[in-house]
Amino acid sequence: MSAASSSTTGGRRRVRTPGIPSGCWCGVGVTELISKSNPNPYRRYYQCLFAASQRLENDNHVFKWVDEAFTDEIQQLDYQVRILEEEVQSLKAIIRNEGDIREGPKKMPMIKISGGCVLLTIVLVLGIMMYKK
Repeated sequence: MSAASSSTTGGRRRVRTPGIPSGCWCGVGVTELISKSNPNPYRRYYQCLFAASQRLENDNHVFKWVDEAFTDEIQQLDYQVRILEEEVQSLKAIIRNEGDIREGPKKMPMIKISGGCVLLTIVLVLGIMMYKK
């Protein structure tokens, strides 16, 4: 298979389009064609409609192999899925924390009662110690 989508010819570099191309820099749409060349027989590719109609080769209009476009698209989707997974984990953590916060007020009276008991015990012990002196 040829790597013609990233080749340079005549000092001009082919435009690199991430994913599946939808249009060319010249404003014309893109079409899917099938290669009839010996190095890439029956290999599908995307090409600018203008370049295809003029039978231009090695120009700076959009040209991309379909399999490379699909690979790019899958990589982009994989990246987006990873970002969404991180957001879901973050939201789950927030929900868990909010659940703890909601349970917090229910636990507060118990903390106040136990804290009050400890304080009362300390006051009584100090009072008894002072009374014995």
